[in-house]
Amino acid sequence: MDLARRDGTAALDGIGSPRRSGRLVLEATVFDLGGTLADSAATWARVVGAVAARHTGTPAIRSTGHWADDLARRCPGLTPEAAVAECVEGMVDALARGGFGLLPGAADLVAAAAAAGPVALVSASPARYVLAAVAASGLRFAAIVTGDDVARGKPAPDPYLLAARRLGVAPGRCLAVEDSGSGIRSAHAAGMTVLAIPNPATARDHEVLRLATHHAADALIATKTLTSLPYLHRPWA
Repeated sequence: MDLARRDGTAALDGIGSPRRSGRLVLEATVFDLGGTLADSAATWARVVGAVAARHTGTPAIRSTGHWADDLARRCPGLTPEAAVAECVEGMVDALARGGFGLLPGAADLVAAAAAAGPVALVSASPARYVLAAVAASGLRFAAIVTGDDVARGKPAPDPYLLAARRLGVAPGRCLAVEDSGSGIRSAHAAGMTVLAIPNPATARDHEVLRLATHHAADALIATKTLTSLPYLHRPWA
C-alpha cells in the first residue's frame, strides 16, 4: 500500500520508516572521523612508526589492521594498552602543533548535513584523541561515539547503533558517511543508508562497496550527493 501523501509530506511506510513520495526519508547523519573528515592517515602512520622506533630502533611494523596489537608484538615489554596510550599522545601532540586537519570539503559536508538534521560522529579511536580532534576541527556534533564507548567496534554494528540511540533517531532513518571497509560494514549492519567516500583500499573492495547505497570520490562530491537526498526537516519542493 502506498502511504506517501499527495502533498509530498512524510508518511509512514507501514514499518515505521518515514517516506516522502515513496522515497525513504532521512532524519540524521552519522560521520566517521579519520579518512572521512580528518586527514589523519599519514599522521597515524608516522606516530605508530615513531613509537615502534622508540622501542625497537626501527619504525617498520607488519600491520594486520590492528595497530596496537601489532606494536605490542613488535615491541618487547609494550602492552596493547600502553601502545594505544603512546600513540594517542602522539596524535594529540600533532593536533596541537597543527600537524593535520580536515580533508578538503569536510567542513562544508558536515554543515550541509547539519542543515538537514542532527549530526553525530562515530570513531573507532580512543576518546582522548577523538575529542581533541573534534575540538581542533571546530565541528559540532549532537552525539559522539568513540572506541571507548563500545565493547565491539567496527565492523560490528554497535558503534552506529549507539550513535542512533544517542540521537534519538531510528538507525534506518540515518545516513552514515564512511571511508573504510570496516566502517561501511558496521553502518550497513546497523541498518543505516551508507554514503561511501572510499579510501584507496576500500575502492578496490567491490564486495564492501556494494553495501553502500551512494558513492562519492571526495567530500566535495559527497556534499552534492547529500544535499540531493530527502531529509525530513529539509524544506521540500
